[in-house]
Amino acid sequence: MRIDCYGDRADGATRMAGVAREPHGTKRVGGATYLRFAARSPAPIHRLTVGADGIVRREWAWGMWADAKSLGYVPLDETLEVQE
Repeated sequence: MRIDCYGDRADGATRMAGVAREPHGTKRVGGATYLRFAARSPAPIHRLTVGADGIVRREWAWGMWADAKSLGYVPLDETLEVQE
């Protein structure tokens, strides 16, 4: 199943059509802030970092909250394939 950055099915016109969501958890590790967008695990996790130029970079991954630092992140507008 292909999902978007909030864990919704990424098929057709419904992709990323919802409003911005509030995170279910946040944590800061080193220079990054992590946001979890579901109470379950695995879940969509967003990572925010600030580059030397001051630009905020926001990426996301699918995985366990405890593993947030080591997940493989992709740009926010990309979808991911996950097992149902």
